[in-house]
Amino acid sequence: MQTIKGRGMLLPGTFVSIKSKTAILGKFRELAIHKWRKPIQEIARRLNPVVRGLLNYYHKLRGESMREVWNQLNHRLLKWVKWEKGLYKMAAVRWLKRQYKSSPGLFAHWKLVQP
Repeated sequence: MQTIKGRGMLLPGTFVSIKSKTAILGKFRELAIHKWRKPIQEIARRLNPVVRGLLNYYHKLRGESMREVWNQLNHRLLKWVKWEKGLYKMAAVRWLKRQYKSSPGLFAHWKLVQP
C-alpha cells in the first residue's frame, strides 16, 4: 500500500506471474551468456535491448516482483566473469562491482539491482 498526501491508498501494480518469470529466466538461460567470448561492453550492447524491453513492459508502477529476475541476470553475468577472466567467486564479484562503479549505466537493470 502506498501513501498519497498522508493517506494510505491501494494503487494498481504490475505483478509478474510465475509463468512469465520462468519464461524470462529460460530466455536468459538459452542465451548462454557465460559462454560468450566478448568484452563486457559488447555483452551489454547485446543484452540491453532485451532488458529495456522487459523494464518497459513489467515496470509500470512497481518493480519489486522482478527483483528475482534481475538478480538471476546478475548471477549469469557473474558466471561470465568467472569463465572469461578465470576468477574464483569473490574475485569475480569484486571485478563486477568495479565495473559497476566505473560505469553504472552499462547494463539497464543496474539502475534497479546492483551487482
